This record gives sequence, structure tokens and C-alpha cells, in this order.
Amino acid sequence: MKIINLLIIVLFNFIGAYLSYQWCYRMIIAKHRTPELYYLICYGLCYFCFILISIFLLNKIKQPIVLVICAVPIGFIITLMSPIVFMLVMEDTNKLIFNLNFITEMLGVTSMITLNFIIYPAILLCCHYSIGGIQKISSKLTLKQ
Repeated sequence: MKIINLLIIVLFNFIGAYLSYQWCYRMIIAKHRTPELYYLICYGLCYFCFILISIFLLNKIKQPIVLVICAVPIGFIITLMSPIVFMLVMEDTNKLIFNLNFITEMLGVTSMITLNFIIYPAILLCCHYSIGGIQKISSKLTLKQ
């Protein structure tokens, strides 16, 4: 059962990542011709963190409203962290790392455009109800046998 739960979490996070990335791609990359590899690296880091946090939250929290209350700030924080990590790791260290105005503008735009603060709570709710539904079905099947 744990493997099925993990597959559900990964599946819904991939769907959310795809929706968020496509939204961001249409808004930013297609208009400004920014290299797509940079966004893929940020999204990979972001949704890897989301998958790990989802596993933890879904094991600890059983109430849907508490999941949403926890997921909204996490959606903001993780989205804000990925551009900073990307700039520290990938960019030339002499350029924009210590330009705080640029960093704050970039983080605000990134978090608003990716909509992870909306998509991530929806992902957690989908996972919560899917896992709960599968557990109910499996318990009914074992009772019938």
C-alpha cells in the first residue's frame, strides 16, 4: 500500500509541475526567449522538494483544511527558494547574486507566475482524497473476502 501511496504522490506532483510549468512557459519563456533549461532546473528542484514535503505532510496530517493551511506558505517558500539556489549555483558570481532589488523582483514574479501557492494545496488535496479512497476500497475488498 505504501508504494501505491508514493506513486499517487509522485503522479499528482508531476501533473502539478506540468501545469505550473506550462503556465509559466507561456507567460515568461515564450515572450522573453529565456533559455528553457534554466526554468527546467528551477522546476526540477522545486518539485523535488514538493514531493518530499508531500510525503511528510500526508503521513503526519490527516485533515484536509490543515493540509491546505500548511501547503499555501510552503508553495510560496519553495517557489521563492529555487531561483536563489539557481542564481547561487549556475550564474556567474560577479553578476546578480548580491543585487537584492533584482532578487526580490525575480522572486515575486516567479512565485506569482508559477501559481504553486494554488497548485500545491490542490495537489495535496488530490493526494489526500485519492489515498483515502484507495484505502477505503481496499478495506472493503478485504472485508468481503
